[in-house]
Amino acid sequence: MPLTGLCLNAPIFNAFAAPGGIIGVNRGIYLDLTQESEVMAVLAHELAHLSQRHHYRGLKNSERVSPGTLATLAGVVAAIATRQGQAAQSLIMGGQAANVSQALSYSRDYEREADRIGVAALDAAGYDPNAMASVLQVLADKQSRMTRELAFLSTHPLGIERQSDLESRLDQMPLDTPRPPVLNNQDFALFRCVQVEGLDLSFAHAASFDCESIHRVMQAYRSAEYQDAWEGWQNQPASVRNTLTGLDLTIAFAIKAAQFDTARDAIETMEVLFPSWVTPTVARLDLALAEGATDLPRAFREQTVERPERLELWRALSRFAEATRQQHFLFEARAWDALMHGKLEASRTQLTRARDQWPDALDARPLERLEETLSALERD
Repeated sequence: MPLTGLCLNAPIFNAFAAPGGIIGVNRGIYLDLTQESEVMAVLAHELAHLSQRHHYRGLKNSERVSPGTLATLAGVVAAIATRQGQAAQSLIMGGQAANVSQALSYSRDYEREADRIGVAALDAAGYDPNAMASVLQVLADKQSRMTRELAFLSTHPLGIERQSDLESRLDQMPLDTPRPPVLNNQDFALFRCVQVEGLDLSFAHAASFDCESIHRVMQAYRSAEYQDAWEGWQNQPASVRNTLTGLDLTIAFAIKAAQFDTARDAIETMEVLFPSWVTPTVARLDLALAEGATDLPRAFREQTVERPERLELWRALSRFAEATRQQHFLFEARAWDALMHGKLEASRTQLTRARDQWPDALDARPLERLEETLSALERD
């Protein structure tokens, strides 16, 4: 199942999992979570809900879910699946919030199961599994204040027994020494700054740089004042710019400011540090567009051969194809997108259109790989 991430522009501490491989996270979680491992604990918990099909099991066993609740949840899933992020956010955060809260809620048994599976996943991934307990402690502190805005507790019932169950399991686990996180402390602090733009910055005193200056750079970028954004970013300390998050920002700012060599260097550095990531490959497509190129970067095809299941690659190809008006690439991208969402008939239609539009001089092996994958799924 392909996963779809949804970031909600809300300051409330909340995250959820929905049918169809949807994981939603509010920006507000970054006001309270101070380590990468804690963010991973939230994601691991939500992924566990999906892996155990808690929604389907809950609906099967419940007679209390109203047709209105199901309709609202279906609307959320449909809006996300069709890339209507604003519509999904409106459903989740707007007048239908009560229905959504009911549709996304789980029993305490399911919550404990998600905690247990999430803890095991954290440990297997090299994170400190005690981070799950830290997240529950954040929730317990919030519950003790009984804030009316605490949506997370309505969809994730806490209860002292849930904390006790997790602590008991942690005591029994033969824990390995955690591996270093992907982001070091300064890197994660910068990452948090980016995520909480426009929210409360009371946590920022712990950072070794000025979050407000980062936000001014980002605002210039959003206002299409790309040269100002680039110059403001260059004024940041090198120790900030050379973090992984800093490289990501450098790529975005440099491409828009026509600093193409700098963008290319940053992409290559990221590829060296994390050769399996698709982020640099997607960035190469953005860079190619900015430079007016119409040929796909070789790295893109190499990555799609190795990682065809990565949906963001195909959606990047779709953007590239639309911008360069290359219909054959657009149909190829749509075919893979449909395939990974189980829409095999639609995928077959898009593949046929891609073949019809495919230039004779262009290597047709990408279509052959698509045909093989699609045919195998159709046989199954």
